[in-house]
Amino acid sequence: MNKIILQPAGSASAKSHYIDTIENPVDINLIAEYVEIVDLDILKQIYNKEAHVWGVTPGTKLLNKNKWDKIEKGDTVLFARNNHIISSATVTHKIHNLDLALELWGLDEKNETWEYIFFVDEIKTLNIPYLIFNRAVGYEDNYIIQGFNVLDEDKSSKIFESFNLISNIHLPEINEYDYEQTFIELEELDKTRETLTRKEQSYLRKKIFNYKTISECSICDKKINIEFLVCAHIKKRSKCNDEEKRNMHNVTPMCKFGCDELFERGYIVVEKGKIKAIKKNNSTEFVNNYLNKINGKICNIYNQNNEQFFKWHKEFHNNL
Repeated sequence: MNKIILQPAGSASAKSHYIDTIENPVDINLIAEYVEIVDLDILKQIYNKEAHVWGVTPGTKLLNKNKWDKIEKGDTVLFARNNHIISSATVTHKIHNLDLALELWGLDEKNETWEYIFFVDEIKTLNIPYLIFNRAVGYEDNYIIQGFNVLDEDKSSKIFESFNLISNIHLPEINEYDYEQTFIELEELDKTRETLTRKEQSYLRKKIFNYKTISECSICDKKINIEFLVCAHIKKRSKCNDEEKRNMHNVTPMCKFGCDELFERGYIVVEKGKIKAIKKNNSTEFVNNYLNKINGKICNIYNQNNEQFFKWHKEFHNNL
């Protein structure tokens, strides 16, 4: 399962490193001088010309190293300073490399370097106060993030659920046995999930479409056969209370050709009645062209009854 990594970035050295290798990624050609061929091949598959890099020192009695050992591809790093979570990033690969660390960051006052390295992607700017973070994970209100740490599955799952941080691109490695067990469990779950989902969609589709066979997507306005439309919750269904789940103002048709998925992932938000496209660094030309076509359009179903749900969706995806 994906885990959350807590990384303070408020000290002078951490601020400097954050600027040098997170805000400003490192040239792959430089990294190539210090890493093994197998690692370089992996990095070239993930990154184009530059990679975001972070590292930690061994720590007293190898404390940091032992925590670093727990890190896996797909884990999410939360960088923190000034009583806020300032950004998140997804782990893509890790290596122990003293020489690369010396090249990137030099030595600290203890004559150590940040040799336990991990590469990250999907850098996302956040502004989450410690108070909100602490309550989501179950810490005391006055808890301060101090020191590099890797949270357990229970705490991590609470954070992923609260802040929508899990990656859909860089997924954790899974062995064949775990896959087989997962497959068996999903087979059982799917039988129940599919039945319940169909029942809910049947009710919602009847309320929205009635006897129509053609209707409009509320995002792109295209007239489409209703088989290609989803009755989507504006505010995430998993975040709704019972009243919000039943509130028909929180449900709107979106097309399967792109709008529903883009809205769900935060590439589209609705702000003051207008559709706002959020382009991301790794988006392809096809995705950007799709976003360009709908960016700035008037959302015709936007009104005072659903305004609160669109506002929640926008804030949830941190597009303030």
